[in-house]
Amino acid sequence: MQPYIPPYLESITTDLDDLEDEMTVQGKHLKNLYIEDQTCRNLLFKECILENVTFSENRFKKIEFNNVIFKKCDLSNQNMEDAIFHKSRFEECKLTGLSLPESCIQYVTFEECLGDYLNVGFALMKDVHFKGCELKFANFGSCKFNKVDFDTCNLIAAEFAGTKLNGLDFTTCRIDALKVKLLELKGIKVTPDQALEFAKMLGIKIEGMEKSNE
Repeated sequence: MQPYIPPYLESITTDLDDLEDEMTVQGKHLKNLYIEDQTCRNLLFKECILENVTFSENRFKKIEFNNVIFKKCDLSNQNMEDAIFHKSRFEECKLTGLSLPESCIQYVTFEECLGDYLNVGFALMKDVHFKGCELKFANFGSCKFNKVDFDTCNLIAAEFAGTKLNGLDFTTCRIDALKVKLLELKGIKVTPDQALEFAKMLGIKIEGMEKSNE
């Protein structure tokens, strides 16, 4: 599901320094600006494009992004507890150290993003797609996955403990030193080379090996 963006958006190029609790920002194109040192609850961004927007030193609680496109934005080291992302897309964004614990992330795509140390622990994730992302040391622990996939991502030392991974395809990703419990590996798809890291573990389907053994 692609974000719905109205054909005409109001252009905003001045820094936002007057955000308030329960506020809605709708139908805007925010470009080349800073959102910093803001404290808000239940802030809603709806049907917007955020382009080259930098978030810095904000304290957001239950912020929501509904039908929002992020282009080359920087959300590094932001804490957005209990956030909601719905029908949104991130394109070439910096998400290093972004913390989204216990968030709800649905129908969201991350493309070519830098997300090392991203924290989405205990999040509900449905129809979420990561493509070409750097996710080293990212935390996906104790998440509920429903139609989540990783395509050509760097997942070195990423944390998946407590998350059911059955059906996930890691064949295009780097998964060295993946942090996961043995039983959670059952049903994942890996290449023969990747399987060497889990050689003594049970329940792994190694794509390509089954055909060679027929």
